[in-house]
Amino acid sequence: MVLRAFGTLPLVEAPARVVVCHGDWHLGQMVLAGGWRLIDVDDLGFGDPAWDLARPAALYAAGVLDPETWGRFLDSYVAAGGVAVDARDPWVALDVPARALVIQMAARALVAAQRDEKVLDEAQEALLEACDRIVAAHPHMARG
Repeated sequence: MVLRAFGTLPLVEAPARVVVCHGDWHLGQMVLAGGWRLIDVDDLGFGDPAWDLARPAALYAAGVLDPETWGRFLDSYVAAGGVAVDARDPWVALDVPARALVIQMAARALVAAQRDEKVLDEAQEALLEACDRIVAAHPHMARG
């Protein structure tokens, strides 16, 4: 199922807008130390800012991040001047990056479970179920 979900991803073209991006952003990259601080900036670079929101968007889409937390995060991001999404329809920018991260996280979960001879936990199962929904909702993309 993960490979089939991967087959739905389009080739990603150069972004129309390039800005400074974290490169590995997730909610754990923010710490409160005399104000909010961004940590782990070793992957800092230039790119499409939607990819910095891909992990939390993927976790929301998979049902791992609850709607209230996702909504509060996204509203705060937009209110702070975040440029990755249009507040009216954030999924125009987030669809492909979020799908890609769901697929990546599901694949990593499967590999780790097999390696460690463990069963998937609830969050990991949710990622696999999200892959199933991705396959159902998106056609396979021919990659030439």
